[in-house]
Amino acid sequence: MSPHHLLRAAAIMQPTYLPYLGYFQLMAASYVFVFLDDVQFARRSWQSRNRILTAQGELMLTVPVKKHDRDTPIHAIEIDDSQPWRDKHLAAIRHAYGKRPFFEEGWAFVSEQLAKERDGKLADLTCGMAQAAAQRLDIQTRFVRASTLAAGGARSEHLLNLCRAVEAEGYVSPMGSADYMEEDGVFADANFPARFQPFRLEEYPQGSQPFTPYMGFIDALMNVGWDGMKGLVRV
Repeated sequence: MSPHHLLRAAAIMQPTYLPYLGYFQLMAASYVFVFLDDVQFARRSWQSRNRILTAQGELMLTVPVKKHDRDTPIHAIEIDDSQPWRDKHLAAIRHAYGKRPFFEEGWAFVSEQLAKERDGKLADLTCGMAQAAAQRLDIQTRFVRASTLAAGGARSEHLLNLCRAVEAEGYVSPMGSADYMEEDGVFADANFPARFQPFRLEEYPQGSQPFTPYMGFIDALMNVGWDGMKGLVRV
């Protein structure tokens, strides 16, 4: 039985471009998944970029964004479509994965997602792609964007307020947040159940050795397909 059947737990993560497999493992472990799009955008972060694996090694794909004030929240960030970044990303993906066994399956998804008409906001792209991939992976969770909840507070207090706003009974967090959550002590003081979800990394065939972990999910998609990915993100 999946953990989210035992506890109506919320998971909260910033929207990410082409997120890695651990992102989907967290989705699969949650009853409701909140895209943390109401915090400050950070340049040179996973919010707007991720890596693919080429014959020459790792390659970073970055979505360009328009100039903005430093304290602009993620949900307000606009994509700079004056640059032909979509064509560049697709060309790089085709070059990197054109000979992989599930290229056609992966290409159909990525090319469709990048061609979708959205309103030009980065979070619409990243949240939309992540939700579409989750659907293909049969991840049964509810998706909410933090910007629609008007939950105040900072750091752990904000996370707790988001959990309460979506009526969650617990919080499931990535392991990387354990130190600052323990330091803040907010969840413990509120006696609100919180647990940490370790990323369970399983190697899959990439067509080269040694295995290179933490690539954007399309690396796994091109190599093992949707059915193969379901096993990699199952919790």
